[in-house]
Amino acid sequence: MTPITVNHKEIPEAIIGQEMQYHPAASRQEAWQRAAEALVLRELLLQEAHREAVAQVDNDEAELIDLLLARVLRVEEPQTEACEAFYAAQRHRFVGPDNAPLTFEQVDALIRAELQARALRQALTDYLKGLVAKADIRGIRLGQAVLPVFSLN
Repeated sequence: MTPITVNHKEIPEAIIGQEMQYHPAASRQEAWQRAAEALVLRELLLQEAHREAVAQVDNDEAELIDLLLARVLRVEEPQTEACEAFYAAQRHRFVGPDNAPLTFEQVDALIRAELQARALRQALTDYLKGLVAKADIRGIRLGQAVLPVFSLN
């Protein structure tokens, strides 16, 4: 099998095998692909964190990635109009324990948090796609699994 490399740094097959347990899938091949993609993205983020020198100490990889993402991912707070439009389109979802409809004011903070989270996920996806586009990645064809944005660390 061709080794997977990210900007000339190899990702060992043994590490991919260990990572597979965190990527349940319908087949072993799909789990391997998901694990390999996650490790490629993780390596890209670590390389970028080192390039950006996000921290003085680099022994905690998860912390390095968190610091990098905190630096590069910026999303604006959702506008009231967007929140109101979301509420109008999803009004049926906003009910209390007694099935009584909740007002916009009662769910405004929840809607803002949801829209902010969606914007952050999109910003992360765009950032990862940018890193992938600039990188020299060999031995794997990315995009065979969903971008594993929820399992980077």
